Amino acid sequence: MSSNPIDSAIDKDALIASLVEETRRLQATVSNLEEKIRLGESFDTTFAASKYSSDGEGAYGEIPQTGMPAKHVVSLMCHLQMRRVPLGNTKHIFHLICTQARIIDNVHLCDFNPLLNTSSYVNVTAEDEEKAVALMGSQINIADASVYPASIELHNKTVNMIANLWHAPKPAHGHNYTGAGTVGSTEACLLAGLAHKFRWRKWYAEKHGLTDNEVLAVRPNLVISSAYQAAWEKLFRYFDIEPKIVKPDLINDKMVINAHELVAQVDEKTIAVVGILGNHYNGAYDPIWDINDELEVLNAQKGWQVGIHVDAASGGFIAPFQELSGKGTPRPFDFRLPNVLSISSSGHKFGESICGTGWIVFRQREDLAEHIAVTVTYLGGSSDSLTLNFSRPASGPYVQFFKLLRLGKEGYMKKVENQMSVAAYLRNFIASLTHPSGHKRFQILDGGDTCCLPVVSARLNPDLGLHYDDKDFQHALSESHWYVSGYSLGFENPATFEFEDLFTDVDQASTMFRIVVKSNLSMGLAQNLANKIKETLLVLDSLDEGYESVKQRMLMLQAKAKVLDELPKIKGPKDKRLKALAKTVIFKKHMERKSAERSNISGYFVSQHTC
Repeated sequence: MSSNPIDSAIDKDALIASLVEETRRLQATVSNLEEKIRLGESFDTTFAASKYSSDGEGAYGEIPQTGMPAKHVVSLMCHLQMRRVPLGNTKHIFHLICTQARIIDNVHLCDFNPLLNTSSYVNVTAEDEEKAVALMGSQINIADASVYPASIELHNKTVNMIANLWHAPKPAHGHNYTGAGTVGSTEACLLAGLAHKFRWRKWYAEKHGLTDNEVLAVRPNLVISSAYQAAWEKLFRYFDIEPKIVKPDLINDKMVINAHELVAQVDEKTIAVVGILGNHYNGAYDPIWDINDELEVLNAQKGWQVGIHVDAASGGFIAPFQELSGKGTPRPFDFRLPNVLSISSSGHKFGESICGTGWIVFRQREDLAEHIAVTVTYLGGSSDSLTLNFSRPASGPYVQFFKLLRLGKEGYMKKVENQMSVAAYLRNFIASLTHPSGHKRFQILDGGDTCCLPVVSARLNPDLGLHYDDKDFQHALSESHWYVSGYSLGFENPATFEFEDLFTDVDQASTMFRIVVKSNLSMGLAQNLANKIKETLLVLDSLDEGYESVKQRMLMLQAKAKVLDELPKIKGPKDKRLKALAKTVIFKKHMERKSAERSNISGYFVSQHTC
């Protein structure tokens, strides 16, 4: 030890500071453990005896840090709504409905098992308490705010939690954030598009000195990637908005749009630029942060006011929790960017709602949401509606509120980490598969292990020259009850109504497939899927033709055999002529045409726009 008293003092101060910091850390750890113990104990007590019973009306402006027992979430919701619906009675009613629905249940048995459906993004699992909440909400017509003010308040609390998750600016005067629950993210996208359109129309009329009638004759446009979801096609068709579409690369950029190329399409008639936070083809995130920077420069140069709508149909409940766990996007993607004016998302996808649910949040009400707000006074009070329709059940907001409280931020973070882990396992497995020739079976097309949705996208290696494609692979795999999404890489351009290449570097005849890792796809199930994929490929290799080709040829032979079986029953001079006809090329072509007609009627299992 140094004999210098100054050195000793410095060492002593440093030691004290270190001990104080370690004490604080241990206190925080103990506090966290105590909270988890209390949470665990709350599973074994009643709601009245739990800590949640004492939470005031001002609670839950944000998603809670930790989740809570399902039964207490239901009790809390009943408490907040000032309604007395005993959970036991609700469960009894639900049981009676299920008992009386055996016919529908039998029909449902003929569907694919939804738990093995990796083609769709839609959540397919729910706890009993969540089903009870959905039933509770189905009895409420949320359009009638004067009769159901507590349900409206619950809806607003949910909007507030989601707006906080997306870092929306704090509303003035302590009001609620501006947004709405919708039937799905399609309605949310349409609402956002209309708000941007009306905002642009007001700006454009003032800039050019046009009257309200004169500006109606000017057709605006919206700039978006070709990897858009079908909701935007409805916006273009229904609301007379011109699409300006930019195509990304598939191989090099993995469907991530180039921000400079996207913003280069903007002109003074552009109502907004759409950034896709997780496209449905491969789960890649558009670089919203780069789009914001490009727009910032362009608006300053031109004196325009073009904003961004973030289509976060899938990523709205994934990207925020990736960021919270330290595995998120390189830069902010939400309202922290000044040019982001609106964000939409699906609650029934990675928001984990069992009901068809969408959410739209606006940066502010002024000169944005106010353009679509309709005030209703004839229901006994005065309330604003921000949705396309008035009447709708409250099931969506009820269930979303339930899930946000049920999981909490920690629950969502853990869920997303598990999903990304399962996706990484499947991705690595598919990438490791080799053809008997020694070459790779597949080409990986998704965004990888981070900064994207839990989605695995790939295509059969085109260099192998296989006699089957990814749609054949999809149909063959479905024989094992597993369902993936296979599709061609073309789309009907809504601007020209012509079928075009979806991406710049592959043609529309190319195919790919997608596996969506939903929360029910555990590692054990993923391992079973991996085994079935390997078995299916061996079967496809053994066929002389692709799966669909063999299937159609079998149908044609069966139809021909049936005709030939009927011919001997025909009497008279036509007999020989009909038998001869059955052996001709004309008959074969006729059967091929009928086969094609059947194929067109049935269609592929999953279209390119299916989300």
